[in-house]
Parts: sequence; C-alpha cells; structure tokens
Amino acid sequence: MGTSCSTSPKTVDCLYDVASHAGLVPDTSLDASLASMLSLNSSWALEQQYSTLQRGMTLPQRTAFNHDLRTLFGGNTTVRVSYGGVGVVALALSVLFEMLAHHQTTGTGSRSPPPDPIRRMFGANAGSNISSTASEFLKQIPGAVNDQEKMAALLEIYESKLQSRLAELYDRMVSAERTALSSAGVKQWMNGAALHIHTFLHWKRLTNSSAGEVLSLHYLHRVKPLLKSYRDYLLRKVKVSPAVNPGSSGLLIVEPLRNVSHGVQHKVCESRAIARALVERFLSNQNLQTGEQFFQSSHKHHDDLMAQQGHFLLSMF
Repeated sequence: MGTSCSTSPKTVDCLYDVASHAGLVPDTSLDASLASMLSLNSSWALEQQYSTLQRGMTLPQRTAFNHDLRTLFGGNTTVRVSYGGVGVVALALSVLFEMLAHHQTTGTGSRSPPPDPIRRMFGANAGSNISSTASEFLKQIPGAVNDQEKMAALLEIYESKLQSRLAELYDRMVSAERTALSSAGVKQWMNGAALHIHTFLHWKRLTNSSAGEVLSLHYLHRVKPLLKSYRDYLLRKVKVSPAVNPGSSGLLIVEPLRNVSHGVQHKVCESRAIARALVERFLSNQNLQTGEQFFQSSHKHHDDLMAQQGHFLLSMF
C-alpha cells in the first residue's frame, strides 16, 4: 500500500501564515490610494483625506500644518490649486498632505519612521528606477501646479521618462531571460503604468486635448501576458521543505533571497502540491484583476477623465 500524500488545507494555511508573519507574501497589487486619486472620484477622495487629516490634529498642529502649506503655495487663508483634485495633481497633493501631517502629529523627537507613500505605491526599485522617477515627479508638482506653462513642461519631461522606463522594465520581465521578473518588478510596472496614463492625460488636458494616443489600451494589452509570466515565475520559485520532526526547521522559499524557516511538519512528497497551493493563494489574495480593471476603466472613461476640472481649495485657517 502506498503512503497517502494528499495535502491538507490546514498545512497550507499554516505555511501561508508563516509567510505573512515574515512579510514575504508577494504584493503586486495596484495601490488603493493611487487608484482613488487617479479616478473620476479623485476630488472627493482628496477632500476626504484633507478633512480627515485636519480633524485628527490639535489646533497648534493644524496651525503649523497650514503654515507649511502657505509657505509652499503662498496666500493667506484660501488658495486655489489648479486641477488640484484631478489625477496626478491630486495624487501629488495626497502625498504632500500625508507627509506634512505626519511631521506635525508625531513631533521631531518621535522614533516612528515617517510614512513613505511612494514606496507603498511603487515598492522598492527592483532593478528599475521607476519608483525614484515617480518620487521626483510627484514632489515637483506642488511647486509647478499654478503655473500652466511650467506644469506642462514638467508633465512632458516625466511622461517621456516614465514611458521609457516602463517599456524597458516590461521587456526585461517578459523576455525569454526574464531578468527583471519579480513581485517587486510587477508592482512597480503596474503602479507606474497607472501613473503614466494619467501623466499623459493631464499633459493632453493642459496642451492638446485632441492628441490621439490612449495609453490605457496600450497597457491593457500588456497586462495579461505579464501576469501569465508572473504566475509561471512563482510556480518555479516557491519551494517548501518540511520540518522533519518537532523542534526541527523546514524552509519556505517565496522568491530569491526571500525565505523563512518554519516548524510545520508534512511529508516530503507533499512539498510540490503545497507550493502550488501557496502560489494560488498568493495570487488570489493579491487581487491582480484590480490593475487590469483600472486600465479598462481608464480606457472606457477616457473622455470623462479628460473633462475633469476639479480645482482644489486649501482652506488654511
């Protein structure tokens, strides 16, 4: 009689929890804050964030927060930010508000690390400089936003940079060698593509609304081949070895240089099936369809997005 080698869901659950506690669960998803600021509801989303941050501050903190905004934008009590509730400008303001609010509410002596919304959205550089390019771009927007000529020039420069770097990263992820394929690379491309779509769209809005290129369709055609390559990649890379007995350690490898010891016991012959089950769990929990849906929505609602005005009022009392 052969030995049963069926894998129990409990074993998979335990190993998934091990990966989760070690911070090894892959994340290639479209960042929620980026998706909300690059949408038809961007003005509402930014207003909600702005109001929530202000309500969470004491009066002295709010005074200092508003002083920082006045220093950047000028003005006394109310400042109109051109297209401040729209697309990449809303995203840049969202990042700015988050950073300034953290600075005021934690104080200079705090040991709490400052938030890094750029890293949250785009992840580590992962062999590409898309993250650093996005950071440079978003930090320059507040200083240019009320000068249409300066803003248009900034958009043109960074639209070109993003286009080049996204194309290079994509080619290195789907080529036969797949030298850049990783969870970090897919996340950076997915979120970078979303930013690029709306960078080009805002440049069109300010300069030439009849420009014909629709980048959302361009990226929509590329996302499925990339996600197929990514699934194949995880199936090759995720490996599990068991803890042989109580007190011993097994090893879970999620990606190169991303592994963790564990004490989960199972039969050696189960390892391959467990690895496949973990891959499917990783993929389903990432909700990879959100990126594809974003590109579809951006294409479907292109004209409505182009028609957005959404100037933002900073009320600095």
